[in-house]
Amino acid sequence: MSDAAREGGEGHGPAAARRRRAEPFGPQASRLRRSLAASTLDGCLHAGMLGLGELYLPAFALVLGARPFEVGLLTTVPMLVGSVFQLAVPAFTRRTGNKAWVVGSAVAQALTFLPILALAFGVSGRAYPRLLVWVCLYWALSLGINPAWNAWMGRMLPAAIRSRYFGRRNGWIQASLLGALLLAGGIVEGAKTMRLGVAAGFVVVFGLACALRLGSAWLLSLQHEPPETVRPRHESEAGWRALGRHHPAWRLIAVLVLVMGAVNVSAAYFTPYMLEELGLSYIEFTGLNVVMVLARIASSRRWGDIAHRFGSRRTLQVAAALIVPLAAMWVVSDNLLWLIALQTLAGFAWAGFDLALILNLFDCTDERDRSAVLSAYNLFNGFAIVLGSLLGGVVLDALGTSGYHVIFILSSSLRLATLLVFGRGVGRRRPGELSFRDVLLRALTPRGIRRVRS
Repeated sequence: MSDAAREGGEGHGPAAARRRRAEPFGPQASRLRRSLAASTLDGCLHAGMLGLGELYLPAFALVLGARPFEVGLLTTVPMLVGSVFQLAVPAFTRRTGNKAWVVGSAVAQALTFLPILALAFGVSGRAYPRLLVWVCLYWALSLGINPAWNAWMGRMLPAAIRSRYFGRRNGWIQASLLGALLLAGGIVEGAKTMRLGVAAGFVVVFGLACALRLGSAWLLSLQHEPPETVRPRHESEAGWRALGRHHPAWRLIAVLVLVMGAVNVSAAYFTPYMLEELGLSYIEFTGLNVVMVLARIASSRRWGDIAHRFGSRRTLQVAAALIVPLAAMWVVSDNLLWLIALQTLAGFAWAGFDLALILNLFDCTDERDRSAVLSAYNLFNGFAIVLGSLLGGVVLDALGTSGYHVIFILSSSLRLATLLVFGRGVGRRRPGELSFRDVLLRALTPRGIRRVRS
């Protein structure tokens, strides 16, 4: 019996609904429903790993004695390594399949936290180079997963439910990230106040990050991998180079890559700015990150509704416009209340941008081209991130601590220039779509919320 027939015969009414809610992996649930439930839980555990592990790697580098410029390298060079590595992934997935590659890479990624946490037991001048090597491996596995996972999800998830599913999934993911950030901040600050040493706190949080990623890998293994209905382009032609100059994804890739390059002129240096220049405690540092995550949680469903009603193209344009001034706004004041308000706006804007990014990549590709387009995006994005970070690092090294404000303003200026030059034609136009101004107003106003959901 087909999945559709099973869904139709599952029964109706309150009792059946309670049974389906109580047994998301039970025999009464459809294969698609089980896979989507597992995908949401996987996303939550993966977010826990980010909050306990990845997001605290720059702070750990400072504990190991890294300079701000070295912290910038740690947050960007590994991404470039991963971007180059993922070009070889199709050769592996042709033999293993997307699912086996993703699950195996997730397990290996979890295990990279073990040598990283071991560095806390021997803090010395040689610890930073070792940390950089292990973080490069971590990011190679992380970005090596992405093309295969996106191709897998693109086949599994029906286009009709994609916007709202990802909007709701992102809400749960951000809630998990929030809990992980609070836990990590409490553990590290607690270890510091209990005189165990900050390094001991990092040992605990990195160990927990490893465990959560292993749980995430198990949930990935439970998900269904539909058979490929067409042969991916990397198997029949010369990969992304064969897409052609006029493929609709190229303009999208150009905008996303340039925006992310501009963002990373400053992004890699916010952690040393907050912890060293502003002198924030780990609790205050964590609190500002938590505010941003809370804003993401509160707005995730709203952005999903906006994308569903007005299209992924307009959603990307509006969200990208909102992230333009964020870096420059750090120059206005270092008052904690101002920073809380700024992080609230940042969480709202980045929730929309991240959702619109993945939806546009899906909309501008089909199953045949998706892996090739994602490989191209990851490669160029890795170079842009490193170049942006190096530009910010050079300015910071030349100007010292006064350079922080310069790179914040420079980052916002480059974001604005990118959108003014390339933003209008990005993405697939929806028939009868509203103007940019109308969608922006509806995204920002309470009245707009009611109208989006109507």
